[in-house]
Amino acid sequence: MSEPREALIRAAGGVVWENPRRRRLAVVFRDRYVADECCLPKGKLDPGEGWEEAAQREVLEEAGCDARILRIADVLPYSVSGVSKVVVYFEMVALWTGQVQDPDEVTRVEWMPVDRALSALTHMGERRVVRECLAREAVDS
Repeated sequence: MSEPREALIRAAGGVVWENPRRRRLAVVFRDRYVADECCLPKGKLDPGEGWEEAAQREVLEEAGCDARILRIADVLPYSVSGVSKVVVYFEMVALWTGQVQDPDEVTRVEWMPVDRALSALTHMGERRVVRECLAREAVDS
């Protein structure tokens, strides 16, 4: 007998700015699903974990930085192998940076200028999330 499929995959992530001027953001590279995939740090919620808590944990694990949440950036729904997935992205600013804590999943992290990041991000939806952040007024930190 097969395991029941999850009705909805819940994930959270961050548009993480290096500083409040919003000129450079953290992007992660991984080979898990697509070779040299460039994406925003994100991951599934752990049982009992809230959206904000998951976003901060994933940013710490994948981008190696602690970040303060400024606001919700956007919600990105899509399907993975026929299962609905929703990622809640938060706009964040880095408080400090260190080492990637999940090197099995992330091959490297880069702090990229916005224009370069927008052309490097693999997924159109994530490019839209970054543009949504830039279209809004900056939040003082």
